Amino acid sequence: CESERVRERAGSRMHSAVLTVVAVAAVLACVARADYSDPVVVNIDSQGFTTPLPHFWKRCVGSGHTLLGTRVDWRAHLQRARDELGFEGIRMHGIFDDDMSVAPDVDPNTWSFYNVDLVYDFIVQLGMKPIVELSFMPKALANCTNDCPYAFDNHAAYKGIVYPPRDYNQWYDLVRATVQHFVDRYGLGEVASWHFEVWNELWGVDYPHDYIPLYNASARAIKDVHSSLKVGGPATMQLQYLQDFITDTKTMNLPVDFVSSHLYPTDPQCVTEAPGKDDQDCFAHHVQAARDLSAAAGLPFFLTEYNDGLEDGYHRDRAYGASFVIRNVGLLDKVDLFSWWTFTDVFEEQWLTGVPFQNGFGLLTTQGVAKPVYRAFQLLHGAGDQRLQADVRDPMGQPSNISVMATQKSGTTTKTNDLQLFIANFSPEDQVTGHPVAPVTRTITLTVANMPPFAEAVMTRIDDTFTNPEQLWASWGSPRYLTASQIEILNAASKPQSQPVSLDSNGTLTFTVPAYGVVHLHFFE
Repeated sequence: CESERVRERAGSRMHSAVLTVVAVAAVLACVARADYSDPVVVNIDSQGFTTPLPHFWKRCVGSGHTLLGTRVDWRAHLQRARDELGFEGIRMHGIFDDDMSVAPDVDPNTWSFYNVDLVYDFIVQLGMKPIVELSFMPKALANCTNDCPYAFDNHAAYKGIVYPPRDYNQWYDLVRATVQHFVDRYGLGEVASWHFEVWNELWGVDYPHDYIPLYNASARAIKDVHSSLKVGGPATMQLQYLQDFITDTKTMNLPVDFVSSHLYPTDPQCVTEAPGKDDQDCFAHHVQAARDLSAAAGLPFFLTEYNDGLEDGYHRDRAYGASFVIRNVGLLDKVDLFSWWTFTDVFEEQWLTGVPFQNGFGLLTTQGVAKPVYRAFQLLHGAGDQRLQADVRDPMGQPSNISVMATQKSGTTTKTNDLQLFIANFSPEDQVTGHPVAPVTRTITLTVANMPPFAEAVMTRIDDTFTNPEQLWASWGSPRYLTASQIEILNAASKPQSQPVSLDSNGTLTFTVPAYGVVHLHFFE
């Protein structure tokens, strides 16, 4: 509404309060006449100022509990996630679960790391750096008898006891023996590049009465092996107790190398509590605040669990998850580590039934079919290490459903500077915000300054039309068991569609992005 702006010369003779009323009225009039069919205008200068973009989203990815690492399908999926998505690390529950047979008795002479080695040998061979979650409690050490509480009520053979130890000295001995075994097997230099995280989401333990003694014993055990080894916590859900943990460990002079926690956009901060329930980007804002809190204490912040939400439906099997990732990676470029939960539906917390599409947490289905969110991470794997400013102007107001992250690779000397744009049309759905507003298809008018005339690019799309294997599976009647040929067809349906495009003589390109869609533009010479 450029022509509707309040004229400064007329306003200079008016009282400031009247100015405010007129200005607000003008803005409201603009918005009232705006329509979703009006284009979102995006301006980028390909030779503009850049800032570093570390690939924090690739530093780690989550899995179920450790025993899964002995499965052939789990291993194939992890190797694929490393090769195609660039994931550098992995975090798993339950290294001490009784199904790992680590501590059948309190006597250290009975302890065995055979099954641990089966899993960690494979991870090390892949060149990945684990975040070793120290959980859960072996029954022999737990401060309970026959009624020990198991995670998920022990279904699907999940043998994780969520209870404090009977004797913290025994827990210290177990942690120290485990860490020393790692150092003996893989070398100090290798293990010093890992991170050890104490427990998970306070399952079965209170903060601070149970957790701080547990952390103290764990941290001492790790540092007593070698001071260069890294330990952190509190690994809470919903970003709980972060300041308490920082303060308590500092007061008690306990070693801390990083602060960690979890957040999902379906957590209360963003659904039922003000002001988050009214904030479209509540998830990112809370994560950034946690990072700032940790940085103020001189510590890195690791979000060791997140995904696009725990609500019902098929959102994780559709483009919704892809657009969530693209938008939030663009908002969180100062977070130290950002670990999606999980890389595969070979995962047993909700029973390992093998149903091909079940809104599971994985990037890959149990059969290895890539979901749209997998394809989003695949695009991000090739992103540049420098970020350009993108000016997004939406006639419907801010914040816009349209987000744009522009990247370049440092040291590039081509005329296009390897410019890439990651564009998402995202807004939180019901159960993820207090005021869900479903996005609609938007038209984007992109102008890139300082580019060669008619510069060419490859446009790749992820959306519920072009990248939707779940819909194809549903059209078959949602079969529970798939043949090899059906899996091959679904994998083909999961591949994003690409096409050549080019800027016009003015450096402009117009295109549409459907609801929950992702568009990737990669300019080349």
